[in-house]
Amino acid sequence: MTGPEHITAVPLREHVYGRLQELLIARALAPGDHLVEERLATELGVSRGPVREALQRLHRDGWITLRPRHGAFVNQPTRRQVEEFFEARELVERSAAELAAQRCTPADAAALLAICDEADADWARGVPTQQMAGHTARFHRTVALCARNHLLLEFGEQLSQRSRWFFAPLVGAIAPQAWAEHREVAELVAAGRAHEAAEAMRVHVRESRDSYLHTQLLADTPSEPVAVRRTRAPSGSRTAHRTPASAGGTPLPRAPET
Repeated sequence: MTGPEHITAVPLREHVYGRLQELLIARALAPGDHLVEERLATELGVSRGPVREALQRLHRDGWITLRPRHGAFVNQPTRRQVEEFFEARELVERSAAELAAQRCTPADAAALLAICDEADADWARGVPTQQMAGHTARFHRTVALCARNHLLLEFGEQLSQRSRWFFAPLVGAIAPQAWAEHREVAELVAAGRAHEAAEAMRVHVRESRDSYLHTQLLADTPSEPVAVRRTRAPSGSRTAHRTPASAGGTPLPRAPET
């Protein structure tokens, strides 16, 4: 008889990192926003130490920029970053779809098609866009699971969080077309048509990339601090200054459930 498994506590900095990441993905902390350690610590109910460590990690992972004498600011993705992301995503997702078609079981195929059915039903019912984003993440993860390649699954998980961040403003607009493309991939995977499944996934990723590039504001270089960019309101505006959510007196909004 084996003994009980050891229970390991997740470091507080990991909890703080995950919470801030969810707020970034949901755009509750929007591109350009100033992130103030003391303010975040108060809202999250922790000391400044774990917040500081989480911000440093978010900086290393490319979510925010730490600026000497200015502080931390949420990144506005540059065109180069977006293009690199989609290059990597296409390689991973295309390979996962091809292997999934070769290796999936009838149960795998049924699970993929069931996700498509659930997404179609929820879209018809008008569920919140973040719930649709959750379906999308589940679909791509299930394709990777069907591929039965642990490294592809790991790479896919890393890309998934960034994908949710990029597409938070676009979910509602691209959902119908994206889910038609998801269903095509699922049906080809279920039929074992590996090369066609890979090509359908490649087209899906390219279409997603084009939608993003055509509709989203991109920075050519890292954006300047929000305190500089947002002190002057447009002509005719009722307000002359927008206080960032993380720097003013209004509580941080909750990240939507996904």
